[in-house]
Amino acid sequence: MMLFLQVAMVLMSVQATELSFSIDPAAVEFTTFRGEEVLFIPGGASPFVDGEPGLPGMGYSMVIPQGTYLENVEVEVLSRMDLPGIHNIAPVLSVPLNQQIPVVIPHSSSYSRGAFPSVSIHDVNTGNKTGFRVASFTYVPFTWDPATGIISLVTSATLTPVVVPATDAPELALSDLQVRTAISALESVVQNPEMLEVFAPEIVSGVDGAPWVVIADEALQTILQPLIDLRATTHGSQFVTTQWIYDNFTGRDTQEKIRNYLINAYENQGLVYALIVGDFGETTRVSSLQIGSNILNATADLYFADLDGTWDGDNDNKFGELSDGLDYYTDLYVGRYSTDVPSRLTVMVDRTVAYETTAPSGDWQTSALLAGALLWPPYGGDKVCDSISVRIPASWTEYKLYETASGHPNNQIDILNDGVSYCSPNGHGFYAGIYWYDHPPTDLISSGNYTGLTNNAVPPVIHSIACLAGNIQNVASIAERLMFRAQGGAVAVMFNSDNGWGSPPNFGASEWLELYFAEVLFVDEQYEIGVTHGISKDEFKANVSVSMQTWVLQENNLLGDPALQFIAGQMGIEEGEGSPSVAAPAIYAPSPNPVSGTCAVNFTMPASGTATIAVYDISGRIAATVHQGILGAGQGSLSFDASTLPSGCYSLVINSETGSASTQMLVLR
Repeated sequence: MMLFLQVAMVLMSVQATELSFSIDPAAVEFTTFRGEEVLFIPGGASPFVDGEPGLPGMGYSMVIPQGTYLENVEVEVLSRMDLPGIHNIAPVLSVPLNQQIPVVIPHSSSYSRGAFPSVSIHDVNTGNKTGFRVASFTYVPFTWDPATGIISLVTSATLTPVVVPATDAPELALSDLQVRTAISALESVVQNPEMLEVFAPEIVSGVDGAPWVVIADEALQTILQPLIDLRATTHGSQFVTTQWIYDNFTGRDTQEKIRNYLINAYENQGLVYALIVGDFGETTRVSSLQIGSNILNATADLYFADLDGTWDGDNDNKFGELSDGLDYYTDLYVGRYSTDVPSRLTVMVDRTVAYETTAPSGDWQTSALLAGALLWPPYGGDKVCDSISVRIPASWTEYKLYETASGHPNNQIDILNDGVSYCSPNGHGFYAGIYWYDHPPTDLISSGNYTGLTNNAVPPVIHSIACLAGNIQNVASIAERLMFRAQGGAVAVMFNSDNGWGSPPNFGASEWLELYFAEVLFVDEQYEIGVTHGISKDEFKANVSVSMQTWVLQENNLLGDPALQFIAGQMGIEEGEGSPSVAAPAIYAPSPNPVSGTCAVNFTMPASGTATIAVYDISGRIAATVHQGILGAGQGSLSFDASTLPSGCYSLVINSETGSASTQMLVLR
């Protein structure tokens, strides 16, 4: 009875939570695409399937109590208006990055019906993230009547989550490290981070397992030992052989046996990170996600990270389908060394160990390469590169190589050899590489030029939207080549094992994931690459709903050690030679936060000088400017009125001559 009363009281506190939505009609933007109109609102995305009218919505996510789920969201409309003009809304469009935009874009039957959409709340979901219950939904404030062309906009509303008990919700007891790592991850994901401690799973003590394991054939232990020894000092490590797993765990195949071992180690032994060693075969699971009439197949290591269910809920021996009940949240942080060849594995191990123990100092540690090819002229990868750029600290060196109708630069290999710590090549892809759209040479990073890399001492972390560049079913995709080439390449890559997807003229699913990876790495400062990769998927899933999202979440894999510490996050990084050590400015979470009206923006300037403090939405656009001009040395405070901003998560960024800093601001009204 006491437990029931406690749950009831917690539910009452959640039910009392009200989210206030408001939007300034002036924030609504229209662009023309193929003779129709595309709507844009800051931080918004359309949750509808291809062919439906592309009206954008705002995503919300929250942590909720153990043993509950989000049943629905009640909406009380406070004010509404009709936007001026007669409008013809373009449909949602998803296009593989290696295909042309269709000449005729399909329109659904919604274009011949009444007002669209019929309801304003979409994609109500509840999932499990390392023992936490995460609920999410999308609110669409627009209604469009295709017959009249009139768009009605809700300018203010109250959104009330309806959270109810769930008898089938798992309730785990996990280690302190597992819970603390998850809290650190979810602080940037959910919009009520103050409740993470309240709704956390039970913490158990005395777990006897290692947080980090590497799974490989027993014959490879000697090669892996230097990395095992390093992780023994940084996390606590264990080597687990595939032979032992196959002998001691049940499953329909070797992949399920590995997953069942991971589930046991996660639930009972405090497992946080798993490095799987193996090329395409007995250690890889192929996703058979079915979207409409298309069955999509790609290697999906998310199978080993999202540990809920069996990934085959309908028992048809096809994994990761929409009917299989996936929630897409990462419970473990998983990476892969995609090889069974000892010499190649040696390169990966040695490079990883050297990166964390003997990496040279210099400007490469704070340098980034952003390369954007034309995707569907005039739309190109430069758009996502520019959104990434606003998240990279202003003190960093950025190399921007963008393709235009007249050509493209071709010095990317030289830049990589000089050294960058982060690289985002956003172009067309195939098994053998990533490519420019036109104008020879078309190789961006591919089998045609990667042999010119000599950057083994200064390898980057690379994330890309390109198609097929991470397809390990191939003999050796460019992702694998970059990892095992001894003379130079990368220390970690996150590429797609099948087609990347865009949605011109807006961001598609692949571009959203690219953006969230940069957000988590540079703004949230989550520096363990596997954690960064996992959280970027979690945050994308929780706060955005777009076509082809479930596919992109499955197909984008990490090749590399998930516990790899990004060079900019390692302790003791030195300034480049000849670079004076200059203090950077600091900016702090606004007070109050969340903010519903006016708040105080507090900062510290190391010296008097010109500075800009701006508010960025999740898509990288400046939503407001707090200050532009001279700021005095020392601590200061500015008043900012956030009442004109739509509800959502924003970044407060200060830029000055000596550097930059950022923090998060949550607007709820």
